[in-house]
Amino acid sequence: MPHRLLAPALLLTGALLLTPAATANDKAEDGPLKFTHALDDSELAVHTPRPDEEFSPAVEEFHVTGENPYRGDEEAVADGRAVYNRWCQACHMPDGSGRIGPALNDDTFLRSRAATDIGEFEIIYGGSAGAMQAFGDRIDQDDILRVMAFLDTLRPD
Repeated sequence: MPHRLLAPALLLTGALLLTPAATANDKAEDGPLKFTHALDDSELAVHTPRPDEEFSPAVEEFHVTGENPYRGDEEAVADGRAVYNRWCQACHMPDGSGRIGPALNDDTFLRSRAATDIGEFEIIYGGSAGAMQAFGDRIDQDDILRVMAFLDTLRPD
């Protein structure tokens, strides 16, 4: 008779072990969001600024909400365009139509995670497949958010 009780207990244990791992959108309890690398889901160290970087209020807000506070901000979009022109247009073209890198001016995404602010940030910050290098060690996180605000203007409404 005890073996009849053992089977449900093993099934329950297995179900708990097979629960999906946390995603980039999962918050630590009452803390900042967890950001992970687009290729291997290893944690990205976004909560520690580079020695030459100081977090803006927008970056601090993004770390908690996962929503880009610069979306629709004309000044941030203009700043983002300048950063994009310096760092991104060679691979993605000035209009975002893509060359070496994928098109950024439509709403089709090579990786589904790029359709979210968090995922787009993770890809720019940590890099991705192909020639997409990590920019988190080159540009401030605030500039990444500004580039993201600019990219929003390239996509259809």
